[in-house]
Parts: sequence; C-alpha cells; structure tokens
Amino acid sequence: MSTNIFKNVLLIGGTGDTGKHILSALLADPVFNVTVLSRHNSTAKFPSNAQVIKVDYSDKNALTKALTGQDVVISAVGGEGIDTNFGITLVEASIDAGVKWLIPSEFGGDYDDPFIDNIPVLASKPAIGKLLKENQSRIAHTFISPGIFLDWSFDNGFTGFDIANHTVTIYDEGKRRQSGTTLPNIAKAVVAILHHPEIALNKRIFIANTTFSQQETLDYFEKETGIKWTVKHASSIETIKNAAEQLAQGKVMDAFVNYIRSAIYGDNKMFLFEGRTNNKELGIPEIPLERIIKEAVQRQKISQ
Repeated sequence: MSTNIFKNVLLIGGTGDTGKHILSALLADPVFNVTVLSRHNSTAKFPSNAQVIKVDYSDKNALTKALTGQDVVISAVGGEGIDTNFGITLVEASIDAGVKWLIPSEFGGDYDDPFIDNIPVLASKPAIGKLLKENQSRIAHTFISPGIFLDWSFDNGFTGFDIANHTVTIYDEGKRRQSGTTLPNIAKAVVAILHHPEIALNKRIFIANTTFSQQETLDYFEKETGIKWTVKHASSIETIKNAAEQLAQGKVMDAFVNYIRSAIYGDNKMFLFEGRTNNKELGIPEIPLERIIKEAVQRQKISQ
C-alpha cells in the first residue's frame, strides 16, 4: 500500500444511491478523516464518526470555506447537480479552497466518448472535464467510469428489465455489449484509488464487474425466474429522438432515462470497457452475470 498523503476526505452526496456506499467504505477505513457536505436545509442523518458540514450549494463562497483544509473532495451528487450545473461551481470552489484532488461525479459511462455530444442532459460533463484538465497544475482529478450500476438498475428497471412483471425492452437486436459494476464495488474502487493515487491522478479509471449483452441478460433472467418474459422492442435511434422531444417538453427525467438508454444500447462504446479496465490494480473482481442476476431476483422476491 502506498504512503497516503491524502487523509482528509470530504464527500458530497453521501445519502444518494452511490454516495451512501462510498461513505460506508470511507468510514470503515481508519486512514481517512471523513467529512460529509450536506445541503443547508437537509434533514439527512449521518453516522456519528463522520463530521458533517451544512452549506448552501449555490453559495460559492460558503462552499469554498467548507472545502478549505480538505485533501480530497469526492462528489456523488446525482441528477440535481446536473440540472444546476453544480459541477462547475464545485471545481472552481475546490481550486479556490486549495483542495489537492477532486473526484467529480462522473460515475457512469466514458464521458470522453464522442457520443456524449448527442446527450444534452450530460452537457456539463465535458465542461467539467475540460476545466479540470486546464487546471491540473493546481488541482489533480480522477474520473471514475464504472458503467451501468448493475444492482441498482436491475432493482428499479432503469435499463429496461422489469423483474416483477417479467418484461423487458430490447434495443435494436439486443446483441451490443455493455459493462457494469455493483454499487459496493464502485465504493471499493474509490477507496482503493485513494490509497493508490499513482494509478489514478489526472486519469480516467475504468472498472467493471462484468460485460454482457441484453440478450444474455434476458436468457439468465428467464432461467432464474423459470418464466418466459414478455419482450418489447425499441430502436436506439428512435429512443434518442424521443428523448429530444421529451426534453423540449420539459420532461427532463423521462428524457434523461431515454438518453442514457440510447448511450448504453446504441452504436457507441460509452458503456463498453472491455480491454481497458483497471480492475486488477484496484482489486475489483469479475463477477459472473448469472450470479448478479440471481441476486437481483432474490432481492425482488424479498421486497414483495
């Protein structure tokens, strides 16, 4: 393990789906002094061994003050941060506060892929990346791309698989491959990166527990449930057109889902990481897709 000079770690978005796993992993590691940044009007409760600072996220001066003294800032802010362009404000405040290393909320696909130009709801991602790269002499950065959140997306149907109703929407022919990682392994990667900055400083890191196609996933779901699923078909090209119409109508979240599905299942490599993962260096395991699906079906049964 490398000698760690990054001990004071501040997490933003610690109650979200990704953030709560990262927070637990950080608090379980005695190396780090962990602070959680929370919205000034939030009623969220945090573990007693985490220092909590409440701040108005839109107040850049207050944000800068809150970040002062931190070695690393990790953002796990979700959709609301995208809507408000919080990411740019966070970069600027981190630089002003003298933060050494920023891990922005990049958890998802390869946002350096040219296909991102087709996804206006993610327009802030390239802008954040550009700003960080321009200022890497002042603040280091790491972008973490875990692909699809496997457990989360199977549980809520985000990627088109409805376990409770045994239905799926297959995009195009369902043969394109995608990479994904479970939320606990995303958190594990974050902590491993903090312990091994030489692997990750000023780089994009890719992790994936497995890589698969929709058709492979459907086959395993049918095997595990013992039921023939109802299959709907959709075009990834039409899906992105529908997303544009929804965005124009102000249906931002509907548009967001369809834009991301078009990125996952369309003719691009934004969510395909074969041959470029950092799993080995970070200790991230490969997990058989069949096991991930078995666990998803078991969780659904328990929730009924």
